[in-house]
Amino acid sequence: MTVEAWSSALDWARSFVLEARRQGASATLVLEDEEAFFDALTGGGPVPGPAPALARARGGYVYLEGPEAFSRLLALAPAEVRAVWRRHAGLWSAAARAARVRGVRIRLTGISAAAAARYQVDLGAWRRETLEASSVPPRRLASAARAIVRRLARARRLTVTHPNGTRLELDLRPGRWLEESGRPVEVAHRADPVWQEIPTGRVTIPIAPRSVSGRWEANRPTYDRFADVPVDTGGRLTFRRGSLQEFAFDRGGERFVHATARRLRRSRPVRAVAFGVNPRVVRAPEIGDLAWGAVSLRLAAPSDGAPAREEAPPYVSVLDGASLEVDGRPWTFPDRAGSR
Repeated sequence: MTVEAWSSALDWARSFVLEARRQGASATLVLEDEEAFFDALTGGGPVPGPAPALARARGGYVYLEGPEAFSRLLALAPAEVRAVWRRHAGLWSAAARAARVRGVRIRLTGISAAAAARYQVDLGAWRRETLEASSVPPRRLASAARAIVRRLARARRLTVTHPNGTRLELDLRPGRWLEESGRPVEVAHRADPVWQEIPTGRVTIPIAPRSVSGRWEANRPTYDRFADVPVDTGGRLTFRRGSLQEFAFDRGGERFVHATARRLRRSRPVRAVAFGVNPRVVRAPEIGDLAWGAVSLRLAAPSDGAPAREEAPPYVSVLDGASLEVDGRPWTFPDRAGSR
């Protein structure tokens, strides 16, 4: 097993290595020093590439998220930010895919005082909830995910409604459904993700892009710690035959408006619908789409001038408490996984 971590997460990394060795596995630690990383950026040097150990990795690969001082990235020029993104998205993903590793990314180490201050949330509460959500056994998440897959495997039409005015209709598309329950799998297909994120608990279903019609209003925030306004609320999106017609936000949304909306008006942005099955997610930032019963739209990623091959993340808009119809019949979401 290989463990890659930032220096701020060294204690966590050490624990992973010790536990792996205790269980008889060979474990290697790869450390990215935060100060050296930022010194390279401010000194005009190139952004360090993915760890060479990634290309030689075999078996499991654990990545502990960082850097803790992510706010230092906010002072970088746009070109430098794109270079960092390439390192941690496109280049890292390409190397992991080539090595066919079975990887997990641990979100907990990416939670810092700087991030909590940016979102104006309590750091301790955020960490506790994320730890609890990370501790739900994979078998419980997998059980709930499989119940969704069984019900929707042959379904064609999904209707999502909510008292806030949401009424969205879309066609489900047969294909590679993505079940995320915390069990890392070997990357064998181009559509497979290169890692499982922890915490997790989600089923993502591809849709027919031209089929999306109606109104959608999010009632959970969308978080982006790198945006000028890092929390988007009340996102309202209207679609017709898959095309984005109108959009508005109660708060935030600047990155969506400036980096996404123009391109999305010329395309059919909704790529998938997802269902959360993690019973321990309540209000923690950045993982709202994992909450049990949450329905989310996953829109084509903001380009920000970056090539598509860099695998920018989708824009995720989340709705809680929705009513669902499958092929015209009401559908009740499965029982909570792991509820006590």
